[in-house]
Amino acid sequence: MGIIVVGSLNYDLVTYTDRVPDAGETFPANSFETHTGGKGLNQTVAIAKLKDGQANYKVKMVGNVGDDSFGKQLVAYLNKNGVDTTDVKTHPDVSSGVATILVEEKNGQNRILITQGANGKTVYTSQQLEHIFNEANCAQDSMVVFQHEIPDPVAIMRWINENKPGFKVVYNPSPFHPLKKEDWLLCDILVVNEIESLQIIKNVYDEPYISEIKAEIKKDFVGTYKKICEKLQKETLDQKRSAVVIITLGSEGVLFSSVAHPDVEYLPAIKVPKVLDTTGAGDTFLGGVVTQLYQKKSLKDAIKFSTYASSITIQHPGAAESIPHFPDVSAAVKKSG
Repeated sequence: MGIIVVGSLNYDLVTYTDRVPDAGETFPANSFETHTGGKGLNQTVAIAKLKDGQANYKVKMVGNVGDDSFGKQLVAYLNKNGVDTTDVKTHPDVSSGVATILVEEKNGQNRILITQGANGKTVYTSQQLEHIFNEANCAQDSMVVFQHEIPDPVAIMRWINENKPGFKVVYNPSPFHPLKKEDWLLCDILVVNEIESLQIIKNVYDEPYISEIKAEIKKDFVGTYKKICEKLQKETLDQKRSAVVIITLGSEGVLFSSVAHPDVEYLPAIKVPKVLDTTGAGDTFLGGVVTQLYQKKSLKDAIKFSTYASSITIQHPGAAESIPHFPDVSAAVKKSG
């Protein structure tokens, strides 16, 4: 197969406004749009769009939708982008997942409410997982991507570790859920933003260290997150694996480290004329990282490619629809020198 994403599919209902109304207040919005979305679908589409057209591998999504118009549109959009949807199942007894999104147009910031719907069905028995990840569909070096908009991704990650040791597990713990310390050892590549990285620190380490880190962040933002990146890479992930940690810092750039290159490196964010909508930027970034690493690019080159990809995304409305294609990002990277 190549790259498999196990995750959520949502239909996005997006309202653009000058500001978010206060409790009990009615406020006129500027416009309304609908888009395909869900972190699982967004990341799958990003992986498909950002794949080098010369590369010979498939992209597959595993998930669930309701038997409604939203579900049909979600599956159709995946198919339009060349994604294998064999294991996206339709359920007649539940609606498709829905995300209600408010976007403040002045700064591009968003607020999101998610109704789980059919995404709650993304729980599998060992027999079902064996069918999904059978050798006929999945190459030995497959990468499997997870987020946390489905009920229990850790259970699937654990099954993969036990039954498909050749697979690489990519984990984006969003929205964040506390895990047992040993569960963080299940992933090969951990991709988080600044908030999620701090949430992991709170989840794994004791209060004195957390208080110390919080105080340091106020004094030296990037420098402190470098320490967090190093700690997550060396102490939280399994050093017998690739143990890649990537922390995105929004407009402050990206930090990354791995077993192969344990010294934390930094790349700045790409400046853009105007940020229109940050929805999907993180998913675009992850999709770029995954495709580039699967295509055997270096971690630093993968990060650089992905920062350019996400910089294009935030200049356009919507989530999956705003994700650029490989040639556009490749051209931007080459232009930068």
